[in-house]
Amino acid sequence: MKTFEVFTEKKRTENAILVSAFVDEVGKEETFFVPLSKLEIQDKKLLIDDDFWSSKLEEIKNPAPEKMITMISALYEKGEKSTKVAVKARLKSFDKVNDIWLFLPNSKVATVEKLTENEEEPQFKITLPEWVYNSALKSALEYQLTNFWNKDVAEDQKFSVEDFTILEG
Repeated sequence: MKTFEVFTEKKRTENAILVSAFVDEVGKEETFFVPLSKLEIQDKKLLIDDDFWSSKLEEIKNPAPEKMITMISALYEKGEKSTKVAVKARLKSFDKVNDIWLFLPNSKVATVEKLTENEEEPQFKITLPEWVYNSALKSALEYQLTNFWNKDVAEDQKFSVEDFTILEG
């Protein structure tokens, strides 16, 4: 069993815990999930199954490259901690196209390139991790639904995130 004398439990789900601990093999603090079936906690020590730890250590040593996407936005407003961008979306069969604002952490925006010189219709090409884009988009769409589209609507008439069609992004 791999033993961690000191660790922090960051989050617990039904099936796993998110642990932060100093990993001697890589010489730094790492954060990783461990299935509850592969661990024991005894006397404030974390014990992890050897077979599981071998594969987890390989993941830590050789992380998979982050999948990046590139989006096009007519809006790019960099703030102190986050950047506001916009995607065009249509809700179900409505003809109206809406600009949905996404707030992206500045630390996750890899590159920004201004594509047009026309100040009337600027276009920005933004590269960022796919999971950051998906998370920001889902949050923005849920906000729109909760505060606008589904406000004062009967439960069986409410829209969901899947009812949006992203037209550019």
